[in-house]
Amino acid sequence: MLTPRVILWLKWVLLVLLILVAISTFAGWALYGAQPKRSGELNMPGLSKSVSVYYDAWGVPHIDAQNDLDAYRALGFIHAQERLFQMDMLRRIGAGRLSEIFGIESLETDQFFRSLGISQFARRYAQYLHTQADEPHVKLIHAYQEGINHYIDQGGRPLEYSMLFTRPDYFTEEDIAHVMGYMAYSFAEAFKTDALTDQVRGKLGQRHAQDLVPGWPDNLPPRSTPQKASVEEASTVWASTLLSQISRVESSLPAGRFLGSNAWVVNSSRSHSKAPMLANDPHIGFAAPAVWFEAHIRTPEHEVYGHFLGGIPFPLLGQTRTHAWGLTMLMNDEIDFYRERVNPDNAEQVWVASEGWQDLTIHEEVIKIRGREDRLLRLRSSQHGPIINDPVPQVSKPPTDPSPPVSLFWTFLDPANDSAKALYGLSRAQNMQEFEQAASNHTSPGLNLIYADTQDNIAMWAIGLIKRWPKSNNGFSLLNGSIADDAFRGYQPFASNPRVINPAQGHIFSANNPYAESNPRRRLPGYYAPTERFARLGELLDNDNTFDLSQFKTMQLDSVRPQALAMLNDALPLFDDQLLSVDLRAPAARAATILAEWDGSFGRDSVGAALFQRWQDYLLEALFADELEENFEVFRNTLMAEKSLFSLYWKPASAWWDNRQQPVMDGRQAAIEQAWIATIESLSDDLGIETQNWTWDKLAVLQHKHPLSDRFPFAGFLDSDPTPVDGGRESLNSMTFESGGPMYHIKAGPSTRRLIDLADLNGTLSISPMGQSGYPLDPHYSDQAMLYNEGRYRSQLFDWVAIKALPDQLLMQPTRP
Repeated sequence: MLTPRVILWLKWVLLVLLILVAISTFAGWALYGAQPKRSGELNMPGLSKSVSVYYDAWGVPHIDAQNDLDAYRALGFIHAQERLFQMDMLRRIGAGRLSEIFGIESLETDQFFRSLGISQFARRYAQYLHTQADEPHVKLIHAYQEGINHYIDQGGRPLEYSMLFTRPDYFTEEDIAHVMGYMAYSFAEAFKTDALTDQVRGKLGQRHAQDLVPGWPDNLPPRSTPQKASVEEASTVWASTLLSQISRVESSLPAGRFLGSNAWVVNSSRSHSKAPMLANDPHIGFAAPAVWFEAHIRTPEHEVYGHFLGGIPFPLLGQTRTHAWGLTMLMNDEIDFYRERVNPDNAEQVWVASEGWQDLTIHEEVIKIRGREDRLLRLRSSQHGPIINDPVPQVSKPPTDPSPPVSLFWTFLDPANDSAKALYGLSRAQNMQEFEQAASNHTSPGLNLIYADTQDNIAMWAIGLIKRWPKSNNGFSLLNGSIADDAFRGYQPFASNPRVINPAQGHIFSANNPYAESNPRRRLPGYYAPTERFARLGELLDNDNTFDLSQFKTMQLDSVRPQALAMLNDALPLFDDQLLSVDLRAPAARAATILAEWDGSFGRDSVGAALFQRWQDYLLEALFADELEENFEVFRNTLMAEKSLFSLYWKPASAWWDNRQQPVMDGRQAAIEQAWIATIESLSDDLGIETQNWTWDKLAVLQHKHPLSDRFPFAGFLDSDPTPVDGGRESLNSMTFESGGPMYHIKAGPSTRRLIDLADLNGTLSISPMGQSGYPLDPHYSDQAMLYNEGRYRSQLFDWVAIKALPDQLLMQPTRP
């Protein structure tokens, strides 16, 4: 006979079993619903004819369609079933809509991106697309988005939405602008650099400011100097507020930033195959899934194998049967910050030169927050652009002594911006002239477009609108919005943009450096990368050698830093082991010997790489931490920090060597010695006293993090496994990390490596840091990761005879009434 106690126990067992069954059923439904479909048939509304999609061994779709509209509807569906959550994150960042799914923790990020004016621009852009509905690229944008929305309509719900207990909403014309807006923001080093240089000038004075290197490390045009102390103080307040906000926002972004790139090309005279060759490896923040989605499209109208960014229907990188192209960041200055002069009698008016007091434009936007009431955001704009330092209710308290409004001028927000038209045209061009014409339609961000074709042309163009420079400034500081001298003067014609076409030396390369210009005052102002990758590429290409793809591989994987060796050769005599405590003198002596024999490479088993990087970190801290105080943590991970360190190292009289907080480190020699002491002490504490254990792989690790892995318990399965890799900051094989801690968690690097020989497109090589799929349980989620980490490549399939023999074929049929 069952007792009440037994019955109660059985009820609990039954309840637990029911819960487990429910969880298993839900998990099975969620996982099955997220599985990409790569074979069989499916019906799709909007198609006029059937589309065949062949999947190769790496999960790359090869789309064979009978017209462009059908091809791009298919592409939208296919892209969505592999990467919908990633696409959603990219558009939500730019639109300021993360709070809708992540809640109150994303409110500050949404408010920041709304303040940049991206959502306002996106609304205008959508209206523009409606007026251009018959344009070919607009038709394809709509077809692509119809494909995405059909995937959502037929129940496609990637795993992440099940974890969040939500579902995706439809894509609209605005969303392509949201994605491109985030990409343009991500490229814009000015957000940090201008604020930092302005703060230094306002707080420390011109003596310190003149030794910083925000642009290219040469003699730059004179910087303007603020006229009043009150302006300096206001600039400092503005700069500190913006820097702290950017630091918080970027630490929680669910997508990687675009940071830099390498690209080079040689013509037939420099190629073993007697055809042009191209190499490209854009540097972007690592994440799971990887940033690029590869797809191959063939229709009677065109054919392209491309690398696509989530939400954008046209490839940013690609090759056809007649030409290939790649991208690097131009690093031009397309952002200016203007200090506005406010009417003391009307806070909603600012002074405009030659016009007098002018009303600010005011509009309101609603931010929806999951689980909370909506927030109303009041945004103001001047003639220069959106005001970005207005206090936000419920987030920031109004300052007791408010700073003047600071407005943002940003080329991306230009009303004529339709960069999608440029991307559309790159794969359609039949010759170099048509390719250049397509490139001229690009507005923002500024890019270097590197090109090769089967007619033995090689070229590189600076694309994007380039400002005519105001007379009174060089753009690395806060400008005066009330005077004519600082006013925007329009854009130069595309024909005036820098370019290199078929040079006599037979090669072109770009590593985020300025175009060659003998007169420094004519150099395009910008936030260029440090010189190391540029110098290394010059060393490898400025010769009479000819190349094949194996040599291009070696170049892409090169991890040597010649500038590091130059610094060490000078510093080594000061690395005296007697500076250290008795127990650390032996390892210090061994470490100095290792550095004296080091070849400058950042291989994973290199002790020299670990020693140099740790010493550089402490030297940077000795130079800048005391003056920059709370903003040093932002500064230390900017391009300006690296450039300024390498410049100041050879300037012992600079004011930066004066240490305000630690007199023992005052002066260049003392800073070098104290950084060496700290290096040996910290590595001994972290890795033990045996120097042979101080290898680069013990400090630098790469892990691709999924946006949800830190938001849910046990969600670590979405991340890749941590792994050592070769490469360091500013080596050609660039691996970027934030310094300041005991470990270097690599956050960005080559987002793909591409090698193309136009003599044999079937021999094209590439590699992804992860894989094609965004579905964590799919074999293509991370099937390329091991190859990537080992510096290996895979072939891209371009031969349709081989493609049509592939076993995985998805037949997409029109939906019949």
